[in-house]
Amino acid sequence: MTKPLPIDATPQKRLFLSIIADYDFKTSLCELVDNALDHWNSSDRLSPLKIQVFMNQDRQQATVKDTAGGVPRDQIQLLIAPGASREVVSDQMIGNFGVGGKRAGVAIGELVEVYTRVGEGQGHKFKIDNEWLQHEDWNMDIDETTEIEAGETKINISKLRQGFSHDDLRSIFSHLSDTYANFISNDCAIFFNGKPLEKNKFDNWAYPQEYPPLTGEVVFSPDDRNEISIRVTGGLISDRSPKEGNYGVYFYCNKRLILAHEKTHHVGFLSGYAGVPHPDASLCRVIVEMTGLPSLMPWNSSKSGINWSHPVFMEIRERIFSTAKRFSTISRRLKNERETAVFPFVTGAIKEFDFQRSQTGKEIINLPVPRGRAKKYSERIFDDNKELFAKKPWTRGIVEAIGVADFISRRPLSTKNRIVLLLLDSTFEISLKEFLVHQNSKYYPDEEIAKIFKSRKKVLDEVKLLVNLRQSDLDLAYHYANLRNKLVHERATVDILDEDVQIYWQVVERVVKKLFKVKL
Repeated sequence: MTKPLPIDATPQKRLFLSIIADYDFKTSLCELVDNALDHWNSSDRLSPLKIQVFMNQDRQQATVKDTAGGVPRDQIQLLIAPGASREVVSDQMIGNFGVGGKRAGVAIGELVEVYTRVGEGQGHKFKIDNEWLQHEDWNMDIDETTEIEAGETKINISKLRQGFSHDDLRSIFSHLSDTYANFISNDCAIFFNGKPLEKNKFDNWAYPQEYPPLTGEVVFSPDDRNEISIRVTGGLISDRSPKEGNYGVYFYCNKRLILAHEKTHHVGFLSGYAGVPHPDASLCRVIVEMTGLPSLMPWNSSKSGINWSHPVFMEIRERIFSTAKRFSTISRRLKNERETAVFPFVTGAIKEFDFQRSQTGKEIINLPVPRGRAKKYSERIFDDNKELFAKKPWTRGIVEAIGVADFISRRPLSTKNRIVLLLLDSTFEISLKEFLVHQNSKYYPDEEIAKIFKSRKKVLDEVKLLVNLRQSDLDLAYHYANLRNKLVHERATVDILDEDVQIYWQVVERVVKKLFKVKL
């Protein structure tokens, strides 16, 4: 038997550098803030937490400082070694993989200096730089220092790999305010360049009486030992911002925002559910809040997105789809009534819904929504005759012309009766021509068609030989043809009454139905 070959599986330091592309200033700074929050939680929150993030544009440096209590000397390994993490992890924590904080600093700067001090004890410091990264020796010198206040940890990052501008600072402030809105309280204050973060939460619901927000909870055990609680809340929003596109689906894991205003097919924005993203659906928002062990969360390793194939997400996927479909539908159908039917209702109660029971989300979809817009006459007759168009394509223009006449008849135009009469009579004459050309019992060459259509009476007489039409309709058609000729060929302007239009319309419809079996 061959002797097993021992292999040194010690990770190489260049793994730090391999992840630079995965991180930017936002994700890196968030990792460091996450570490401070986790350390505070693991210390039972013995004192209020203050986290300060500084970015010096002139010096191109970044600093994250916290009052979470400091890291003891025998635990400093947690700040350095990839994969090193706490033995006890609670469902209030954010850190999971044991690599985020270590690689975040290296990802944005060539020099990372860490200072920490527990209580009034001795402070300690170390640094990660290119010289240390280039040697495969993992040992590191930890020095004593007085450059840190009691109970604080400070991380300085310099020699940045990528610069930042004033616009970047505004964007980072907004991102941090969104990400940590649920943490900000009397016991937890977070600052960016000396300014407290804004509490940017996304629960600005509208409460129309018939369509209030819905919320429900699902408890799921993905590993048969530990549970994860997932709350889904959906509704119409009162803080719609067309510029920001602040609608869609939002994901929180242990109170931290992971993904905002997601509007892809992964969360139901596709045909048959919430539809493709469109301003008509911009009042729809769904918030998914997950609480449980960090190891159960469906986030990616940088906590900047969701793993769409993760079993936890798949467990709740259909409920998210259905909730997005419901409120996207309501948003679309109320798009012309928002100022009166949605925006005035800024207070109310969120309705509890049994998401645990609704495995497929059908119960959500079947809840009442506003009635859709009734189809216009022109749309209805077009839909009703699609099969006929496929067999007799020459009938399409006739049906569309009747639809256009209907549209004009509903416009506030002083001369609409004259326009409609001209359109109806032209459609009538074209219908007769199409019938003579396409019927099968007799062939009409172009010369004969031109000769027949010099007189409306000749046309009607010819058609009567091929199909049985009511004589009263033929008489009326002849009458309104003469009325049309007066409009076109005589000096005097003829008044067209509503009654004239109604009578001739009925004649045209009856004849067209008879000739082509059109559904009107």
